[in-house]
Amino acid sequence: MGKLEDIQQHIKNIKSLEGSSFQCDEPAILEEYQKRGGEKSNFIIKALSIFGGILASLAFLGFLLILGLYESEAAILLVGIGLIIISVFLTKKYDALIMDTIGISLYMLGLVLFIFGLFTFDINEDVVTLLVMAVALCSLFIVQNPILSFFALLIISGGFLTLIVSNDVYSLVHLYINLHAFALTYVFLNESSILTSDLKLVKLYDPLRIALVFSLLFGLVATIKQEFFFLSKNHFWISSLVIILILMYVVHSLLKTFEVSTLKTKIGVYLFSALTLLPTLFAPAISGALLIVLLSFKVNYKTGLSIGIISLVYFVIQYYYDLNFTLLTKSIILFSSGLVFLLFYIFLTKKLNSNEKV
Repeated sequence: MGKLEDIQQHIKNIKSLEGSSFQCDEPAILEEYQKRGGEKSNFIIKALSIFGGILASLAFLGFLLILGLYESEAAILLVGIGLIIISVFLTKKYDALIMDTIGISLYMLGLVLFIFGLFTFDINEDVVTLLVMAVALCSLFIVQNPILSFFALLIISGGFLTLIVSNDVYSLVHLYINLHAFALTYVFLNESSILTSDLKLVKLYDPLRIALVFSLLFGLVATIKQEFFFLSKNHFWISSLVIILILMYVVHSLLKTFEVSTLKTKIGVYLFSALTLLPTLFAPAISGALLIVLLSFKVNYKTGLSIGIISLVYFVIQYYYDLNFTLLTKSIILFSSGLVFLLFYIFLTKKLNSNEKV
């Protein structure tokens, strides 16, 4: 059965449960679902096209530099602002792949020139960062283009990390991680209410979801890249504890989804989850990747699930590499952790199969 048929079956089931009082515009629902599905299938094509457009923009930037644009600070800044305005106009006015490619490429090129132009006027680094974040925030509300919104959200998140590094307040990385973990959880678990709210939020939902995943990963990477972020490992529990609490809430939500009602099973799952997460108390990258995996699994978000699994594997390998233990001890830790995850997987699989039979 295809996804479209699944939607039709769900509508039919809801009608049978609610009775004659339930009314909906079924053709409009199916049309919107097909439209959103088409947009998702074209996302990779758009991303590749825009990547090519960015390379072309870099070549154009080289051409501008050859013409001597760098000799005038004001010209660099004005050209950057002009390209940003043109890109916003194109992406807002036209809904076509070629225009998306041109618009996003001009947007990225305009931001580069805008930043370079600001620095030529000896403007403070923090002020430049805040101005770039403001431009990204304005473009986010002006244009509801998925690709442009995705880049704008990443620029805003990257701006926060830049401010943390430039001001040497590395401990704020934990606050960055916790806020993004809360935001990601809220967006994933409140998908239905967001998609039935304001139309602008509906258009921004997909780029917001994937941008939050990458933004959280940026913060998690900061905890393992000590050459850039000078963080004390003694304080890693600050991020891990919050993420672990959120993970326990997600587990609670999953138990509701699987309709687990027996108290013995619930206690067993909670205890098992706590024991699984306890070793990650000083490894927020691992618990953060697990959060992405569980949230994506709950809402059936395959892209996030793939990203979460790849990140989890990388963070586990990095954690294993950084451990100051003997090879035998490291092997025992990995073996035990792998066994726990396999048992957890077997439990979830059996529960899913039993639900399908029902």
